[in-house]
Amino acid sequence: MSAAAPLLIVRLRWYQLRHALPVYGIVLLVLAVCATVWLMRTMLMSDASYAPYVAGGALLTVWGLHQRRADLHFLLRHVPGAQVAMAVEYGVLLLPLLAGLVLAGAWTWAALLPLVCTLPWLPVVRASGVRAQWLRTFIPVRLFEWRSLLQRTHPGGLLLWLAALAFCWLPVLPLFLLGAIALMAAGAQEQCEPRSMLLATATDARTLLRHKVRGAMLLLLVVELPVLVGATVAIPAWWWIHALFGAGMLVLVAYAVVLKYANYVPNERLDANNANVGVAAVFAILPGLCVVPLIMLLTEWRNARANLNTYFHAHHP
Repeated sequence: MSAAAPLLIVRLRWYQLRHALPVYGIVLLVLAVCATVWLMRTMLMSDASYAPYVAGGALLTVWGLHQRRADLHFLLRHVPGAQVAMAVEYGVLLLPLLAGLVLAGAWTWAALLPLVCTLPWLPVVRASGVRAQWLRTFIPVRLFEWRSLLQRTHPGGLLLWLAALAFCWLPVLPLFLLGAIALMAAGAQEQCEPRSMLLATATDARTLLRHKVRGAMLLLLVVELPVLVGATVAIPAWWWIHALFGAGMLVLVAYAVVLKYANYVPNERLDANNANVGVAAVFAILPGLCVVPLIMLLTEWRNARANLNTYFHAHHP
């Protein structure tokens, strides 16, 4: 294994980020990361009891990301030292939270975050058989991405939501769990359907985007609303944080849908969209900054309509 192998995935993410964002977008991302560290330190300095929920929620979130990453088997087969490279990637991902915990003096809980580097060596649950059939009956057929998500993540996804609901009286932790669910929903938008399915879903690009975005946001609202309401009842002073967080997650999933169709290619999996969705997620998680992914969404909307029109009006099958 070469000396550069541990940084392979991190370097790839950096190239994707530079390709996906202009210079001002990268500057905004850096500012958002700094804001995350500052908010984390401020919150923990005001109440140190939040530290275990921050550390536990972060570990659980990254574990969920590792379980559902689409390139896992490819990396393990074709990349030398893939586990080490993924461990470095997860460590870099949690650096802002680690910095916030350290600056707040929560050394004990900060020491738990490096455990995330062991995740690449843990077994991954493999989906098999037909799952969540009764839940999928409540989802419209045109939202096939959500049906596929249930197939892949059930019963883990359901247990994740039940945990968020059961622990909604705790600070921070239910938000981490809802964020993990929203990221899974955004990741489900990476697979492109065949053109025949596209044409059967709607009659034109405008209608398809409207149905897909509205349906995805309504489904996520059904998922997150009970948890956010319970969390607000338990901690009324945080009502504005819960409201802005919920809005951010809705914008994030809507952006993932629009980004998919802005780059739509029949029967392809858009793994490159991960970087863009990851950037949007950073802003969506921070209260009040969901306006940034909203701008990204509106920017991609025109691209999505233009791209879809080429498939709706093409004469070849």
